[in-house]
Amino acid sequence: MLAASFLFALMFALPKIADAGLNGFQATFVRYVAGLITIAPIAIWVSRQGSPLATSVWPLIIVRACAGVGGVTCIIYATTHMVYADALAISFIDGAFIMVLAALILREKISVQRWLAALSCIIGAFLVAQPSTDLLGTIWIEPAAKIAFLGAFIMAGEVICIKHLTHRVSAPALLLYTNGCAVLMASVPAIALFDWPPLHNLTLYMLMGPIAILGQFLFMRSLRCDDVSALVPYKYSIILFGGLLGIQIFSEWPKLLSLFGAIIIVSASVFLSRFEIRQIK
Repeated sequence: MLAASFLFALMFALPKIADAGLNGFQATFVRYVAGLITIAPIAIWVSRQGSPLATSVWPLIIVRACAGVGGVTCIIYATTHMVYADALAISFIDGAFIMVLAALILREKISVQRWLAALSCIIGAFLVAQPSTDLLGTIWIEPAAKIAFLGAFIMAGEVICIKHLTHRVSAPALLLYTNGCAVLMASVPAIALFDWPPLHNLTLYMLMGPIAILGQFLFMRSLRCDDVSALVPYKYSIILFGGLLGIQIFSEWPKLLSLFGAIIIVSASVFLSRFEIRQIK
């Protein structure tokens, strides 16, 4: 999960490095197309080695793909129609939604320690995002804030879908089908926006594809090996890696409050890790 989070943070940094002027829909479309190009030959090779691509869980795969595109679309809409830090802070609520859905749908027994670690990470994420002081009022009045909440819930649902699918479909097949479905769904809004830069300016955007495929593979492996609720705190490490990349690549140093939030996230993850190890022993 930590390695996957680092790759996702790197993937999200690439559009800013490229600075080619793509909007969110176009960047998402390019990322899925590049991902499909990356995974297709791998999936074909794996199938020839005896791992079949056939599956009977198409409805769940389509739901997963819809959730992936829908969640990203909601967050993009929210970040462009309200204060960015507020939208980002609301999106961090997905960890709480994941915990609730894991208990209700996956029937996971969530310990008090897991709840405390997850809630601590959410608080730490809020401190990193540093939303406005009137965030609660914004949530009550601003329609975009409600869209951000919807996006967080959809993304949590996507994680639950992935958990189900990891035990029913091989990773290459799942990545092939979900990226293919996502390309079809993202193509209409992306192509309808005709302001596309020259092809050579899309190189860094295309790198998002293979990086995302490797990140998704590791993400699925982590979900297959442990409970979703046990992995939620580690999922928030993407914030820490994003901050480190911001310092290294963009010379963007975090504020003191952001550092305090990062310390909370690390502390909560270490606490949960030590607790889980003791439970295993």
